[in-house]
Amino acid sequence: MAYDDDIETWTRDDGKKLTLRHIAPGDAVKEQAFIRKLSSESRYLRFHGTIKELDKKDLAKFTNPDPLNAEALIILYKGEINEEEVGVARFVIDPDIMSCEFAIVVADEWQKHGLGSKLMKALIRHAQSRGIKRIHGSVLENNSGMRQFVKGLGFAETIVPDDHTVLLVTKKI
Repeated sequence: MAYDDDIETWTRDDGKKLTLRHIAPGDAVKEQAFIRKLSSESRYLRFHGTIKELDKKDLAKFTNPDPLNAEALIILYKGEINEEEVGVARFVIDPDIMSCEFAIVVADEWQKHGLGSKLMKALIRHAQSRGIKRIHGSVLENNSGMRQFVKGLGFAETIVPDDHTVLLVTKKI
């Protein structure tokens, strides 16, 4: 793996070249294509609702996060013809400035290949570098894949009191 100004590149055993870096406004087309390509189930589990694509406001917010209050990282796959987004993770710092809320999603065909772990570990490193002490997220109760994923990373689950379909997952960092 090579690190250069917060960019990590590596080649998988199957020869696929990947890059993890901060998202940028110029990634809007890739981000929209990524969201559109997700299965309906993956979009529902990520956004807790049925969306087909991001509206202009959300697309701008997701690809140009406020640097004082948020960060977003993407993984890009460099194919023979073009580069495509295959995973994204972000956090938004809470008003207490000691904790942050994360969101993460990996393209369906790239799940279970370690990309989620790579994104989450990088996200946690970035949060720690800002002095954040706790990271948390909302996970649908029926999202067994995400629940298993965060549990493996040391997150604890609690039921959201006013919505028993959602769990709050938290980790001290």
